Amino acid sequence: MRRKRLQHCADTLCHMFCGWRLVNSYHAIESLGSGNLFIDALTEKSTFNGVETEPLAIAGELRHWLITDLKSNNIALDAIVAAELSTTIDLTKTNWKARTTRDHWFDHKGAEIVWRKINRCVIECNSIVRTSEAEYRSYFQDVEEWPEGFPAT
Repeated sequence: MRRKRLQHCADTLCHMFCGWRLVNSYHAIESLGSGNLFIDALTEKSTFNGVETEPLAIAGELRHWLITDLKSNNIALDAIVAAELSTTIDLTKTNWKARTTRDHWFDHKGAEIVWRKINRCVIECNSIVRTSEAEYRSYFQDVEEWPEGFPAT
């Protein structure tokens, strides 16, 4: 098995969750609130505080990336026993001027959005990619912020 590539997979699962692909799950994260989110990247199944949730868009993103990466590196999917992401989410609301990131948000017409309230999501991610021979682990922490109710449905 390719040790460096599987470590890369574990690292990427954490970084993807904390990256731009999370935008399609903002509504779900905002609805769930603070707690522990677990995602099985092989099956897309998710639990929040131990209770199964509706499928999250980010789970599909993680699974798609993993399968594509393994295939492009000639690693058989059935060689992967587990590919899991465990996150601790601390979601709070704050005023727009108190945000710590400097991202800009635009509506569907291209106008900049400036709301009074913003979601601040402190995320701690742990991932594991396991084969029958070895285990690859990663950890990443990040802060994501987005306007309350974004993106508008």
